[in-house]
Amino acid sequence: MISIKFAANLAFVFIQGVDSKQNFILMTRIHIISIGDFTMCHLAIALKKKGLQVSGSDTEIDDSRRLLLEQHGLMPSEMGWNADSIVKGIDAIIPAMHLDESNPELARAVEKGLLVLSFPEFIYRQTKDKVRLVVSGSKGKTSVISMMFYALKKNKIAFDYATLGQIKEGLMSVSLSYDTRIALLEGDEFRTSPLEKKPVHQFYHPQIVLLTNLKWEESEEFSSFDAYLSSFKKLVEGIARDGKYIFYEGDLPLQSLTSKLREDITEMPYKAHDIIIEGDETMLKTRFGNFPVKITDEYFLQNLNGARLACRQLGLPDKEFYAAISEFSLANN
Repeated sequence: MISIKFAANLAFVFIQGVDSKQNFILMTRIHIISIGDFTMCHLAIALKKKGLQVSGSDTEIDDSRRLLLEQHGLMPSEMGWNADSIVKGIDAIIPAMHLDESNPELARAVEKGLLVLSFPEFIYRQTKDKVRLVVSGSKGKTSVISMMFYALKKNKIAFDYATLGQIKEGLMSVSLSYDTRIALLEGDEFRTSPLEKKPVHQFYHPQIVLLTNLKWEESEEFSSFDAYLSSFKKLVEGIARDGKYIFYEGDLPLQSLTSKLREDITEMPYKAHDIIIEGDETMLKTRFGNFPVKITDEYFLQNLNGARLACRQLGLPDKEFYAAISEFSLANN
């Protein structure tokens, strides 16, 4: 069950969130460079729905995103970069993660001294008065987030979110509002963009972090396991005061990060959820009774238990989580 201290923090954030529209009233005009990018397209739509004035540009947009942008009145009137469109009066410029300083619109924005924000920087500013829960790790993020989406929505708990890929067919990867008290964010250990060297998840300054596992592969960015682990270490070190660190206890590197925790941060290890077999059914074994589960592999049961702990921190009791997740399947996700 959610702790008294954390419940008080949620209440405080909620009260602050009532005035969050005022906090962002000055940031009403946004320009997105490379609006045809998957994430930027979904961000543009989320901002338009929130009531902001959004413009964008790109050199090429595929048919599916073109249709989405046209449906929301966001399709650029002309294709290509136009540095002359970057004028004073734009409150923030958001370039797609793959762009670099050679982009003419981005160069003009820097020249004019306009505010340029990476995707995670902007998302943080839009959610800074909310409880931010970041799900990160090498694998399993989509599985955990999908279960959290399903359980929270089933119990009518509203939340903002920003993911780096599509969680469900037809679902936007970004949703932002003025009045929710929760933001569910997908983290990533890789550099945000050629312009910004910090990993995506380090921008979010979360109150709660859930790490699924670490699977290092040598790359130009992470030449050693220590360099790879350092990205997650910084994320955990950046957890807000009185925050929570949820992690899969079978992953030794994740377990090792607990030695770096501040005293005010609560560690919450999890393992694969216990099950029992009743006839032809696999059941989650819980103190509230047994609940059927449609997916039974060990990895899924690990992610399920992590999602349960994370949802509990957001105010969803275990019993309600179990009731919802017993209906979850990849088909309805």
